[in-house]
Amino acid sequence: MRIFLLIFILFIGCNSPSDPIGVKVVDEWHYETIDACRGLDISDSVLVAAASSNGYFRFNITQEDTLELVSHISDINPNVGDDAAYDVLISNNIQDMAFILDDVDNIIVEFFNDGSTQTLEGCGNSLLYRSLALNDDIPDTTILFTLQKHFDVLPADFDGFSTSVGLREFYFEEIFSENYFTETGCDAVINPNIEAMKIFYSDQLLSVTDGGLGVQIYRYNHNGAITLDSLTSFYVQGGEAESLYSIGNYVIGGFNNDRGCYMALLDSDGDIMSNLTFADGYSINAIDYSDGTLALAAGRDGIIIYEWYESLNLSLKGILDTGSDNYVYDLKVIGDKIFVASENGISIYKIGI
Repeated sequence: MRIFLLIFILFIGCNSPSDPIGVKVVDEWHYETIDACRGLDISDSVLVAAASSNGYFRFNITQEDTLELVSHISDINPNVGDDAAYDVLISNNIQDMAFILDDVDNIIVEFFNDGSTQTLEGCGNSLLYRSLALNDDIPDTTILFTLQKHFDVLPADFDGFSTSVGLREFYFEEIFSENYFTETGCDAVINPNIEAMKIFYSDQLLSVTDGGLGVQIYRYNHNGAITLDSLTSFYVQGGEAESLYSIGNYVIGGFNNDRGCYMALLDSDGDIMSNLTFADGYSINAIDYSDGTLALAAGRDGIIIYEWYESLNLSLKGILDTGSDNYVYDLKVIGDKIFVASENGISIYKIGI
């Protein structure tokens, strides 16, 4: 299927020069992170990148679209020797801060105003975090969702050798006319199986990759008691869910084993009313979307780009070549730019489609 898709792109490009299918790179920049860049996030002209055993970087994005280094923490936890940054998320809701995930040594919070850091406590009797997601929908409150794995030390009534999704809130509390930054404890609220690896939150929907069982979808409710109510799920035969993206009532799951993507459109009750499969022949590590551009990180196959306007129709624009022997882990789309985290570091591509 991959060979057919490439031949199709070349065929259309050669026969329709006035309307070629493909990706035009207008400009590009590359930044070395020494170790592989496993994840990145961007918000308000700030980019934070997880650089595996080389810790994490925080950059300002200049008006020329270049990166200006602000800080680099190479050793996340000086008390251990195996720390490595695998994922990052930025919040600007109550305070500009980044959450940096180390899958065996907890989650670090860096505060942008002074560069100070804080280490979060465990969740559900576990410090073995796999993924994180943010809910900044509520004014003056940031909610952090975390996915952690469990062995024999468990929250009450949870299954052994499983995972859990927990949440904690961050806010400012006024005490004697002074504002204090406060973090609640983490409550584990749902109990996926041990294969769950990633979570994603948007527009009151929390999605979970659940290995061969596909994608599980929950609705977040914050009316008194906080709950995650199970809505529906989907899977692709022969593949395991690897990546997630959602916006509005659309949920997209990316699968391994060259099974591509499944897009589900949910109705008001949270049931799947229609669906679409695409990118067959590729394994999808990450998905992002901005202003009509849907981009898929496809490992060593580069980045697959579609034109999409939040419907069940999309149009293939082409494949962005990120270089030979360069595995793509993560990406973010901002306007006409794609920011890429790969084993060769950070790349920025300004594209014309």
